[in-house]
Amino acid sequence: MKKYAGLLAVLLVLALMLCLFPTAALADPPEGEEPTGEATETEAPTEETDGEEEPTATEEPAAQEDPAAEETPAAEEPQEESPAEEIPAETESDAPAPVIVAQGETYYAVDGETVYNNGGLVYANGGLIYNNGGEVYLNDGTVYNNNGTVYANAGTVYNNNGTVFSNGALIHTFADDDVQESHIFGLHRVTMEEETAMLAEIEGLIDGEYLGKDDVLTITPHEGYAIVFAETTSGTLTENEDGSYSLSGVETDAALTLTFQPAAPVFDLESGTYAQEQLLTITAPEGTEVYYTTDGNEPREDNSVLYDGPIVLTEGVTVTAVAIAKGAEPSETVRADYAFVTVTAPVFEDAEEGYEPIEAQAFAVECRGGVDAEIESVRLEGENAKSFVLSTEEGGTVKAGAVDESTWTLNPAEALAKGSYKVTVLFTLTSGEAVELEITFTVK
Repeated sequence: MKKYAGLLAVLLVLALMLCLFPTAALADPPEGEEPTGEATETEAPTEETDGEEEPTATEEPAAQEDPAAEETPAAEEPQEESPAEEIPAETESDAPAPVIVAQGETYYAVDGETVYNNGGLVYANGGLIYNNGGEVYLNDGTVYNNNGTVYANAGTVYNNNGTVFSNGALIHTFADDDVQESHIFGLHRVTMEEETAMLAEIEGLIDGEYLGKDDVLTITPHEGYAIVFAETTSGTLTENEDGSYSLSGVETDAALTLTFQPAAPVFDLESGTYAQEQLLTITAPEGTEVYYTTDGNEPREDNSVLYDGPIVLTEGVTVTAVAIAKGAEPSETVRADYAFVTVTAPVFEDAEEGYEPIEAQAFAVECRGGVDAEIESVRLEGENAKSFVLSTEEGGTVKAGAVDESTWTLNPAEALAKGSYKVTVLFTLTSGEAVELEITFTVK
């Protein structure tokens, strides 16, 4: 009797449902198609929980099938081949029926399987998972994720407002801030200024921005650059002998701050005093621009000139230059002083034999420009050198823009016999260059 009493109770429930829902409402679906009753029968395994019908809500991810249309599960749902009377899923198609995992259940998906996860724990191994509020450990599977949690390892996740712990997975997100880097599996984000890649070689990052907890990130500045400041919010930062830095032992997302500086420009013309026009060439590290001034002031944006070729020097100047690179501190400034001199030689008139001592005459040494000129030494050369008297062979300084007519003088020696006398006077400059003058004196 208990057996028949149960059957009788089922029949009474069905009769009550027929009374509550008019038969006209059941006629709405197109001819040959079963209403939602067929779906409920194929989803019978969900009777264990209150959320039996929730898998139908996972039809929402089906609208997201554009990113992975080839993996659409629609073909796996047996709804087309049998009339309403042929309900058993086994006879509709060779495709296996979707697996429904309820809250509290743990399921290991297999390749090619479709799983509707409603609050359960699913290990997805090549399976297609519709995840609604559940938790999925994804290994090479595909997950349509709605508000669930996914641990993605090299899988593909279409994520709508859920939380994804990503380890090398391809993730299509549809909300802000819904993807996190997994600390469980030891991947950490390292953020740096975007210019860093132009200033240094970076080795050790995964996918350009992640670092494993046991890996080492090495930053080596390009030639001509140096790291002058380095700081990290996590891990250990070490300066190496070659000027590179290594980051290791990161335990949380690390913000790595590096300050680069290019080497100072190099002048091919040393500071000094010159007699002839000079060309100044400036070189600097690749990727920099050089700005310079010729008045001794520090180069600034409003007072300097962009170097674009050799600078012609004809007057005394002080050249100051700095190298600028995007994303780096300005280089140290360099400067060089250049002076130019002209020397005017004295002229002696002819003298009669037995002449009186001749008064010494000065060399007029002029410094052209705004920088002092330095004379290293002065000397006489030639076979008649002893026929003339030079006041001093020592060098000296000629002030910028001035003419010195007192330091160096010359006169013929006394009691010279008849004849012509010639001497070469050499003014040697600090640059190594020499000013040569020829002086003659005749005794009749």
